[in-house]
Amino acid sequence: MRRPLALVLILCVLFALTECSSGTHNPRIDSNNALQGLASGNNYIACPGLNNTKVAPPENGPIVLNVGGWAASPEESRLVRANLDNFERLHPNIRVQWTPFLGTDYPTKMQANFANHTVPDVFYLQPRMAPDYISNGKLLNLSPYMAKDHVQADSYYFSNIFSCKTGNVYGIPKDFNTLGLFYNKTLFQEANVAPPTDKWTWDDMRAAARKLTKVGQDARQVYGDTQSVYGITLPDSSSRWLAFLFANGGNVLNTDGTRAVFNNQAGVDSLKFYTSFQREDNSSVLASSLVTPWTGDVFDAFGQQRAAMEVEGGWLIQYLQKNFPHTQYGIAPLPISPSGKRADLIFTNAWAAYSQTPHPEAAWELINYMSGEAVQQSQLKEGFALPSLKKLVDDPSLRANPDLKVLFDAAQNDGYPDNYGPDDLLIHQRLDLAISSVLSGQEDPQSALDNAARQINQVLKR
Repeated sequence: MRRPLALVLILCVLFALTECSSGTHNPRIDSNNALQGLASGNNYIACPGLNNTKVAPPENGPIVLNVGGWAASPEESRLVRANLDNFERLHPNIRVQWTPFLGTDYPTKMQANFANHTVPDVFYLQPRMAPDYISNGKLLNLSPYMAKDHVQADSYYFSNIFSCKTGNVYGIPKDFNTLGLFYNKTLFQEANVAPPTDKWTWDDMRAAARKLTKVGQDARQVYGDTQSVYGITLPDSSSRWLAFLFANGGNVLNTDGTRAVFNNQAGVDSLKFYTSFQREDNSSVLASSLVTPWTGDVFDAFGQQRAAMEVEGGWLIQYLQKNFPHTQYGIAPLPISPSGKRADLIFTNAWAAYSQTPHPEAAWELINYMSGEAVQQSQLKEGFALPSLKKLVDDPSLRANPDLKVLFDAAQNDGYPDNYGPDDLLIHQRLDLAISSVLSGQEDPQSALDNAARQINQVLKR
């Protein structure tokens, strides 16, 4: 699952597990630890006033389900359509109309659908959409249907993200993804730099980026042409920097989610490190500056071998295989901070249903199938995403793919879901601006984070 780039996105959608101030925290993804900044982890979302408490009876006649989501790539949309076709074969009385939305601003598109009363029966639910949609009664309560079919919420990673305070579930996580350090094997070899390992530290990554960066004639001498090559591209995105914040022992919010705490020393030091590649070493630029905006994706900077490293999610694997099959790359875990910790971010999304769908039982059947074992195995085999269904942790396809295994292990051992409660969108936006202002030289890390914290706290205190 590629997180759409209004978020990145989401998402990832995959949220952040917190490190309690009173002790250490192991963020294993099968735990029930708190969402980042919240004292008691699951069910932090206010429940709706009215709720369906029983299952609807099955319908006998022909049913048409409208299904919405987004497509990160034509390949992913094809796979979704193939799985929907399989569902139709198993349910001959149900026909599915799949409408993937184009562009990156999926939440805005869904808001317009609600305003126009054109909401799909079943659709993708991003974590940052969940608080509003759940609390305002926009989603079908899936718990009665899960009980009927003996589907356990704890069979899935991250199901707590899509539930309310009573424990009722409104979305089933369909998959997830996390970040890895993608590196170009050819560029590393030509620059005589040893490839990254799971022992790499922040200092190792920074030193390698300096050695790999070659501009003009230096690029010709090492890489054989005059196109500048940068050691790494680090975007002005909190959905990348926050992995370094967590590794450095920082948090986004305090334990009850009422105050921003990312502007402490751990946050300042991690942002100083993150921006030092561009601000101090000239070993990083924004990927967008290396590609033609109207013809290329920011991923093209890595695919075209203009950047030797990139911190990115598993969705990059399929993109490289399709568009840059000759680019030789590997994936390593994110490096270890000076505090001795490693951290990563997790992005996920869920399947959910509209509370006013005229076909609630059929909608549940589709959600149950599309989040089930057969579909998640198909996604895993094609390398699109990691399985949110816990029983697939030992699936042969996962063990056989070393790149996916690196990403899964990162989530299992070091993962923090990249979501920070009901004000997640605001938090990401303000942090993105803070990172951008430091990269542009307008502010230093402390000032930028202080300003972001002040703006976020004004909202949290409302």
